[in-house]
Amino acid sequence: MTKFSESSGGFKQELGFPAAIGMVVGSMIASGIYLTPQNLAAASNPKASVLAWILTGVGSSFIAVSFANMVAAIPKTGGPIVYTRAAFGEFPSFLIGWAYWIGAWTSLAAMITGCVRYLGNIFPVISNNRAVGFILASVILWTLTIINIYGVQAAGRVVVVTTICKLVPLAVFVVIGLFHFHPEFFSTVSNPGLSGFGTLSSAVGITMWAFMGLEMGVFPAEETKNASVFIKKATIFGTIFVALVYLVVSVVAFGVMPQAQLAKSNAPIAEMIDMMTGGKWGGIFVSLGVVVSTLGASAGNCIVTARCSYACAVNKTFPSIFGYMDKKHGTPVGSLIIAAVLTNLLLIASYTRGLNAAYEFVMLLSTMITLPAYIATAGAEILICKKFDPKLGIGNFIKNAFVPLVAMGYSIYAILGCGADAVKWGFISILLGIPFYLYVKIEQKNKTGEISCVDNEYLSENMSKDQ
Repeated sequence: MTKFSESSGGFKQELGFPAAIGMVVGSMIASGIYLTPQNLAAASNPKASVLAWILTGVGSSFIAVSFANMVAAIPKTGGPIVYTRAAFGEFPSFLIGWAYWIGAWTSLAAMITGCVRYLGNIFPVISNNRAVGFILASVILWTLTIINIYGVQAAGRVVVVTTICKLVPLAVFVVIGLFHFHPEFFSTVSNPGLSGFGTLSSAVGITMWAFMGLEMGVFPAEETKNASVFIKKATIFGTIFVALVYLVVSVVAFGVMPQAQLAKSNAPIAEMIDMMTGGKWGGIFVSLGVVVSTLGASAGNCIVTARCSYACAVNKTFPSIFGYMDKKHGTPVGSLIIAAVLTNLLLIASYTRGLNAAYEFVMLLSTMITLPAYIATAGAEILICKKFDPKLGIGNFIKNAFVPLVAMGYSIYAILGCGADAVKWGFISILLGIPFYLYVKIEQKNKTGEISCVDNEYLSENMSKDQ
């Protein structure tokens, strides 16, 4: 296995194992588990949804192993961007970085939207007035950005504390839900056309969103102590733990409320608590838990979004402004501010669609555009970490590369489940990165006289022959 340097490029190593596992668990357990019961009820049925959770949990565990193996081999800031560059070269690395970067701040917009949705359960004016909801979302966004500018340690503490707090309302919901569980609700559907397992792929696309963030621990690798060990353990065990939490919570949710009612819910877990307790305290309690949960996940997402574009700037595929480092705090302030501005613009656009529609579209778009990074990481693991016999055969290849191949295959399947609209806009977003890449390369050529991604010796030789 190739071993790369763990040297820091201006970052301070301030994160330990608690922060690493907090990043993984906290980034996954956000708004997804609180809101996906409604999305699943509207798109599928309980039996297909439970199967989707199981398949996604297994598939995500394979993906987590790929990321864990890669961070052990390459403990550098940037995660899949640096893995793809090491395995496939600069341009594929740019495409992955571009897609992941868009997916990261798109995901941040979805998380903040989810947070505001649940705040609307406490303060109805937020749900009834889109302008109020947007202003609140913007305040949350810029507060988290400022916290991240002041240092990764402060953001890491927010992630750890909120990760612990967010498990409490889920545990309360499960305990109360077991006393109000109705197995017959598993036979209900919100729409007669959603019966059977033909809706499985759609359910997988929705459940995969809840696992987005399993790779979060690898991005601040240069800011994590003993990164190759701590992040590897946090990624694998954190993903398995979250998969179990999701499965338990979802099974209980499907047995507490009929699917037709669940599909129309704006804050399903909170409403189910209210229904079971006959009061409002439960819903408010859960809503506060969701707010804390999504704030923690959003703080972690800010860390990742900035490190992603920073890594691209270091690789000279993003403009140098993304690589601007605050020397006092050791944070990529240029990347943080640019991501915040773009997220704010997306919030403006999404809030014109209404809360439910905004959340669902942004959720699927973010999932679709992030999955290519998972595919590339699995491919990089095969090329960098795996050893094959001199006489390579199909059997030998599958045997030695089984885990990353499963991770790759499941990621491709999950893309199909995101729906035509998300896939269309996702690929358009990725392809729009090509002119951006060309602009950066031309800018680089004007400054240095060379383009880093080409063989300049070969180019000069052949151009002289033509002349």
